[in-house]
Amino acid sequence: MAAAVMIGAAVLPSLVLLAFFIRSDRFPEPTGAILGTFVLGILTVLPVLVIVVPLGAVLQPEVEAPLALAGLQATALAAIPEEAFKLAVLLLFCRRLSAFDEPMDGLVYGATASLGFATLENLLYVLGGGEGWAGIAAIRALTAVPGHAMCGAIMGYYVATARFLPGRAGRLHFAAFLVPAGLHGTYDFGLLASQTTGDGGWALIGIAALALEVVWALRLQRRLRREQHHLMAARGEAPPPPPRRATISYRID
Repeated sequence: MAAAVMIGAAVLPSLVLLAFFIRSDRFPEPTGAILGTFVLGILTVLPVLVIVVPLGAVLQPEVEAPLALAGLQATALAAIPEEAFKLAVLLLFCRRLSAFDEPMDGLVYGATASLGFATLENLLYVLGGGEGWAGIAAIRALTAVPGHAMCGAIMGYYVATARFLPGRAGRLHFAAFLVPAGLHGTYDFGLLASQTTGDGGWALIGIAALALEVVWALRLQRRLRREQHHLMAARGEAPPPPPRRATISYRID
């Protein structure tokens, strides 16, 4: 029973945020596409670990300065590899889905891939938290998990914009990596710096980065939802039906 409660506490925040982004889309994505993206997001944990564990073992002993160590851990060992593999899911899988046919889809798929990663990561943290697992679950439900979701939504927005503005695709794909990685790294740096230096004031940097992620992503979500509403009104359409077929078909570029 205790294990079930721990697993539920670890997984529920991701599912709540996933439902929020799915319901934001007035033209819901196929169930199969969402599940496929979520599972691929979970699987990105594996290559990240394959890279980060040996890299950390080599680099961390060479760094003595507390702030430099926090910077290394936040960027090279967290933000860069994690956001790179999430972007790979969007570019190699989601972008080729025929259902990826409007800007809002980018937010949905981006958040879904990131929440897949966040679900397994959160599960590992909570199950490994010992007697303090409840506190870890509560804190991460309000910080790390939403941070992953919002960075994923922002990433998906850039990927979607590149999908519909192919002439700017290179720059937009670069932004799709750089912006979330920068936000993610800044958030992690603030928290890690507070630990490595013992100065809790550094955590304010992480809190500010998280607040920016949330505000940015939610503003994008509201704007794209309004655009969908205006499009439906212009067409004289009723609200969309339940999610489209649960099959996945690919667009050929």
